[in-house]
Amino acid sequence: KGLLNVAKNTGLKGRWQILGESPKVICDTGHNEDGLKHITTQLKSESYDQLHIVWGMVDDKDATSILKLLPKDARYYWCKPNVSRGLSVRGLVQVASDLGLVGHEFSSVELAKQKALSVANSNDMVFIGGSTFVVAEVV
Repeated sequence: KGLLNVAKNTGLKGRWQILGESPKVICDTGHNEDGLKHITTQLKSESYDQLHIVWGMVDDKDATSILKLLPKDARYYWCKPNVSRGLSVRGLVQVASDLGLVGHEFSSVELAKQKALSVANSNDMVFIGGSTFVVAEVV
């Protein structure tokens, strides 16, 4: 029972946390290859018309190995978490572009999130992730 209620019992946030409905908004702090494989499996099990992904990373992660796991048919909103280790948006966009991931760059997580929410329709899904720091800015 404890494991089934970890978030409720501990106040843990940011693990497949639903932040809103219509459109459905979910965040997850998974930020390495293993975590992202689990997240992409979960994303595939969801029902939506269009997937919007707000994404930022820190500069000590292998962006190429992580970004190659993301779905190519999503709309991306690239951003940099507000920490000194944050990967520059320009660097993130370059790697993403090389992998065929298309999106727009934003100067903050909040601006990226607001744009995704303003574009998404009620049957879409907005996912926010890439770094614990990105998720921390929205929860």
